[in-house]
Amino acid sequence: MTHKAKCGPERDPEFFKDVAEVFAKHPGASRRYSVRCLALEAEVLGVDFTKQVGVSRIEGDRIVTEFRSRDEFGNGEDEPRCCEFAGDPPHEFCVRYCLY
Repeated sequence: MTHKAKCGPERDPEFFKDVAEVFAKHPGASRRYSVRCLALEAEVLGVDFTKQVGVSRIEGDRIVTEFRSRDEFGNGEDEPRCCEFAGDPPHEFCVRYCLY
């Protein structure tokens, strides 16, 4: 059975080569960030990141993420901070807010 990876270095080798170079150039920052595939949410759960955003909170020893309408979030000072971005510069957008 031939299976093409949905995400990762096998699917996008040039992208991951560039990411590795950036992480090597910024070792301090590379320990704070990761590259994550959005296919699980988009393809399995049917999340439309143009209309929905993940909202994560800590419950005991778990991180729970729910997907809510983007309309629930504005640009107010009381808004949770964005902890995960997607998109192409300069048009990045938040795909997950973290409540912590």
